[in-house]
Amino acid sequence: MENRRFLSLVSWPVYSRYFVSLLLVAVATVMKLTLFETVGSKTPFLLYFAVVILVARYLGNGVALFASLLTTLAADFFFFPPYYSFHLSGGGAIQILVFLLECYLLALISSSQDKAARKISDHQKMFRTLIEKGTDGIMMVKLDGKIIYSSPSVERITGYRNEEFNGQDLWSFLIPESLTDVKEKFYQIASHPGRSEHFLHQLKHKNGHVIWVESTVTNLINEPLVKSLIVNFTDVTDRVVREKQMEDFVGIASHELKTPLTSLKAYTQVLEMRMRKENNTTSAVLVNKIDKQIDRVVAMIFDLLDVTKMQTGIMSLNLSLFDISDLVREVSDGFQNGDHGHEIAVNAEPDVQLRGDKTRISQVLNNLISNAIKYSPEARAVDVSLHREGNFVKVCVKDYGIGIPENEVKNVFKRFYRVEEVRESFQGLGLGLYISHQIIERHGGQMGVISEVNQGSQFWFTLPIS
Repeated sequence: MENRRFLSLVSWPVYSRYFVSLLLVAVATVMKLTLFETVGSKTPFLLYFAVVILVARYLGNGVALFASLLTTLAADFFFFPPYYSFHLSGGGAIQILVFLLECYLLALISSSQDKAARKISDHQKMFRTLIEKGTDGIMMVKLDGKIIYSSPSVERITGYRNEEFNGQDLWSFLIPESLTDVKEKFYQIASHPGRSEHFLHQLKHKNGHVIWVESTVTNLINEPLVKSLIVNFTDVTDRVVREKQMEDFVGIASHELKTPLTSLKAYTQVLEMRMRKENNTTSAVLVNKIDKQIDRVVAMIFDLLDVTKMQTGIMSLNLSLFDISDLVREVSDGFQNGDHGHEIAVNAEPDVQLRGDKTRISQVLNNLISNAIKYSPEARAVDVSLHREGNFVKVCVKDYGIGIPENEVKNVFKRFYRVEEVRESFQGLGLGLYISHQIIERHGGQMGVISEVNQGSQFWFTLPIS
């Protein structure tokens, strides 16, 4: 390809290219005239076609057209009977025109093929550069876990050279704690052509250290040019360590703050009782407000502790059999006597038994109803409903408040996420919906939301019925 570019029209002056084409046609004509003894056996077509193809490929389409005219004139004069004369009328003209068209068609085909070959080569070089210079490691793995290709970036991530990876089992580079989980995910993906999954796991570095990698495994077994599973992975050890340090800090800080705040709350309650006995109403009201603010801080701390437990995997569920209809009414009744001014309307199908952590489900209901009240300050109603859907029970909490923009709905269950429009107006950490979502998923259910700006939101969750 480099030689072809050296000979291409870019490096040749215009007059030189036309001269070379003229010379090639002349050489072809002389060869055909001298290599055969009888004029009748002189058939120059293939040789002339070869000249036209060479000119088109190396000197360009314009010069190829010129070469086609030259070969047509030469063929007409030397090789079309009667010989050594031009026949530009009648059947001879048609014959000459057909020959000219054939030559130029070959020139176009040759030039197009050359351009396509160059384009393919450029794309191959581009993709090769992206793979070789990219930060992600890329491997091609067979169904049995054998590695058949690894990109140069794999060595930068793992320390192993390509020849140490290729031909080995993928499993030999995993630590025992990750082996079962990664194998299970790998074979699940391998059984579904076209499937792709993303997960976090640990890998052994050549220096003996353990690193964290984010892998995306894509099943391309049915792709003829691939016929393997593609593994893309990135070293995220620094990020995982930072997150772990942050979680440890949040857990320790939350735990240390919880004890003095609990004591402070007890003191304020005692102080409020004394002031009311002394008929010091004004001070009692102020102390009551302090008590409520302490409750808010304690709730935030418990949220942070819950997130820490979820991230470290130590949150356990205390499962028991209970009637969720009774729980929905119980939680809703707890909000009826508040000073928020909302009426909680409950429509719950009776006697729905399920096995779950009653306290955690109550936490989810409290969060959804309190959010419905909080984000509908101008409305005066919140609807809570419960009904069966096959083997599941579905609980919905609907408000008529500010709603959520369509582009932000998909993010509301993420950790620490808060809708942009309410960050300044409404306080919070952005953990309540994340925790609720995690609790429902750990019960084998699902959680979602339907919302429209200025029309309200409907949060729902499902749980399997015992």
